[in-house]
Amino acid sequence: MTALLELASLHVAYGGIQAVKGITLNVGEGEVVALIGANGAGKTTTLKAIAGMLAAPREAIRFDGRPIGGTAPHRLARAGLVLVPEGRGIFPKLSVTENLAMGAYVRNDAGVGADLARVFELFPRLRERSAQTGGTLSGGEQQMLAIGRAIMTRPRLLLLDEPSMGLAPLIVKRIFETIGEIARGGVTILLVEQNARLALETTQRAYVMESGIITLSGESKALLSDPKVRAAYLGE
Repeated sequence: MTALLELASLHVAYGGIQAVKGITLNVGEGEVVALIGANGAGKTTTLKAIAGMLAAPREAIRFDGRPIGGTAPHRLARAGLVLVPEGRGIFPKLSVTENLAMGAYVRNDAGVGADLARVFELFPRLRERSAQTGGTLSGGEQQMLAIGRAIMTRPRLLLLDEPSMGLAPLIVKRIFETIGEIARGGVTILLVEQNARLALETTQRAYVMESGIITLSGESKALLSDPKVRAAYLGE
């Protein structure tokens, strides 16, 4: 399988604090891969570095075979690498439709209308609330909107940071069903998720991150039965 994303000895620091300490991982084209770990492990920092929001050595991150460390986020979005951040980051004063249109700002092709229809097909609630402002939506609807906006960029690689955070179980179930549909549509996904069981049940492979380093990796099904993972992350 061809690697779409490759990290090689990635180091990321906040001031004098080394948050990511030389991690190496890869995500194959068409894969859904999880990065799990406790709060403060360095997961979000890793995603932000990949997405160009934090400084990183150029050669430490490769996308589709090309070094991209330190590349501006809007350039990465044009190349098909898109982050759905923790906290969603929607525009609260813009309507649902306007928020989705913002996802297509990097495009100049004729398929924007078809992709908008696709988002509404994936998230019927957004169609029902298309004229409402983002700030009036529930937390689950805002998460749907954030993912929908990312889809409007036509991503090749979708980075999802804690999509279940703060949401009711039924909404989480729907969000993760939709993530599966997006993946089946050919989008490669790297998922950061504190709900380790949900992440491992959704993905093909996974990495476990602790204190800025990768401590375990393998097929998600195998990690679900690993005693260390079960004790540390599954409450068993």
